Amino acid sequence: MKAKPVETVDGIGQRLVPTAFTLVLAILSVIPVDIPGYAQVTPDYVLMSIYYWTIYRPDHLPYLVVFLVGLLIDLLTFGPPGVTPFALLTVRAIVLTQRKFFVGKNFPILWWGFVLATVAVTLLRWGMGALYSGHLPDPRSFAFQAVLTAAFYPMLSWVFSRVQRVMSS
Repeated sequence: MKAKPVETVDGIGQRLVPTAFTLVLAILSVIPVDIPGYAQVTPDYVLMSIYYWTIYRPDHLPYLVVFLVGLLIDLLTFGPPGVTPFALLTVRAIVLTQRKFFVGKNFPILWWGFVLATVAVTLLRWGMGALYSGHLPDPRSFAFQAVLTAAFYPMLSWVFSRVQRVMSS
């Protein structure tokens, strides 16, 4: 009998994988890096995770987890409280309503949907930042972060798909 290189993840472990990935990505997103301005343009890894898992395993990433991860990000970055949970919950709700459209589509369609979600979240954060601070923030860092987020999605999506295959095999 030949041993499998990776054993199947079963039961509760399988249900926790999307949550664990999202939590780890949230923490990685806020770790201080000694590069000036890096925090303002870090790709939104959590948005990538929420988008992917909402399409492929929505039952394994509940709204409560999305809310708590968003709140954790706001607390750790000293951002306006509630902006990130609101943005992430909105994306999850919209993607969930469109899930039937996305399932089974080729990657460019999924990526296009992600780009639209990224633009919407970026505009929401920029607008909420303006309301919170009382002035219009420089849109360049928001735009650059959105471009990086969209550019990094294929790589992280590939990782998620490999993890999902291990989960379901």
